[in-house]
Amino acid sequence: MKALTTPELVRIVDSFEDKNECLEYMANLLASSGCLNFPDRYLSAVKGREEIMSTGIGRGIAIPHARDLTVNCMKIAVCRIRTPLNFNSVDEQPVSLVFMIAVPQNSNQEYMLILRNLSEYLRQERNRAKLLGANSDMELYQYVKAMEDIIIASVAD
Repeated sequence: MKALTTPELVRIVDSFEDKNECLEYMANLLASSGCLNFPDRYLSAVKGREEIMSTGIGRGIAIPHARDLTVNCMKIAVCRIRTPLNFNSVDEQPVSLVFMIAVPQNSNQEYMLILRNLSEYLRQERNRAKLLGANSDMELYQYVKAMEDIIIASVAD
């Protein structure tokens, strides 16, 4: 499996005005990586999914995602937000960590495994604390890369 993230896809941001600004910012990161053929269509798919049900899974984490024909490779953009953002999460807590997953239309099984393993990894307090404690984009990327290695290894099993 190819790398799911790169240093360019991992950012620490002071704040966003609202959830839409966050989603747009992250879709732009994914677009600049070359994995989105039509970024506006992908963003519409993500926002449509958010309208049905928030991807704020609790514990300060959101995993917005969409599977779309315009996505040509699976990638994950990661954003740590210094000022937690209202994401209409299931536990009604604001979000500090956002993982946006771009999924090609034909990658359903692989995608479900990644989503499950990502959620399991983030359930552990010490894993979230590491990500939240990063002081620079590169330090955050190092933690995300270690997480990705664990996820890819478990998907490969």
